[in-house]
Amino acid sequence: MELAPTTPNVSLRRHGEEHVVVLAFPYDRRIVDVVRGIPHRSFDWDRKEWRAPVDDWVGVHVADVLARFPELTASDGVSDWLKGIDHRWVGSVSTARYDARGWWALTTRAGTLPPALLDGSVDHDGRTLVPLTMAAAEALRELASARFDAGADRCLNAVEVGIEPPPARLVLNERVDGTHLALEVLWDPDAGTAFERLPAAEEGRRLPLDPWIIEQLDEFLALHAVVPDGQATRALAALREEYEAATAAIRRSRATEGEPIPEVAAVLGGELQPFQWAGVRYVLDARRAFLADEQGLGKTVEALAALEADGAFPAVVVCPASLKLNWEREARHWLPHRSIAVVEGRSAVPPSGDITILN
Repeated sequence: MELAPTTPNVSLRRHGEEHVVVLAFPYDRRIVDVVRGIPHRSFDWDRKEWRAPVDDWVGVHVADVLARFPELTASDGVSDWLKGIDHRWVGSVSTARYDARGWWALTTRAGTLPPALLDGSVDHDGRTLVPLTMAAAEALRELASARFDAGADRCLNAVEVGIEPPPARLVLNERVDGTHLALEVLWDPDAGTAFERLPAAEEGRRLPLDPWIIEQLDEFLALHAVVPDGQATRALAALREEYEAATAAIRRSRATEGEPIPEVAAVLGGELQPFQWAGVRYVLDARRAFLADEQGLGKTVEALAALEADGAFPAVVVCPASLKLNWEREARHWLPHRSIAVVEGRSAVPPSGDITILN
């Protein structure tokens, strides 16, 4: 009598168009919890077995399962597969700031790094830091089982085209919810943290295209050596131009002295103060504006003088009913050469003049 051959718990099998590793074992909660960490794994309820594609990252997890639970057996094919992984490097590639410059940060899961990546490298915080050089970029490209995060991939692309990767990059981000300025971190996480703390920063490291962000954004770009790409550079130039125009308008609006307009001063029924002429000149320049001087400083007079300076007649003054007589009195005093009409009641044909006042 011969004993029936035992079936290994872990084996290789062809499933459709791909090779898979199969794990079958009596239910054990401890083993199941670890197996669930295998990437791209699935469970076949009919066969009561786990499956995952055969690749190096899956192999690292399978080796971990076998090491934790020695009661599980593996087929010869699985053993040969896992031994092969030891001759290749398997790990993740991110970036780090160290010694005031950027590095690729390699975390090893299996195998050993090729000598080309050890030249100039530094061990730091359990990771191998590799300088951002063309030689290192070429060696990284040859690692089939290396997993790059977004920052590492951006640095790789930059180095390959001969660009020294900046700590972070500002880009123009066009999405369905609008166009924004967005930050892409390459190797300095502090730049990302500082960007998120900007007063106007939105979720996803974005900023609105608003001229009022320019002052804080320019300070951030200079402090963290962040480089805008071509589209972001053009957007920033447009925002700076708009910001400078707006700040210039604000400065004009805060002016306390202005030169009289001779042809207007000649027909006014009184003399305006220098700060009132400043208000008149600002309104004529800004066109769409609020006169927001403190009460009693002569906003009514400034408005009437601006109408006269612009020749903006006929004009309509809309005000509360309680102020109609005040507007009529001021208009007759300051513009005695203009006809004034006050609309009262609900007459079918209201009176009209150079200045018509109604509530």
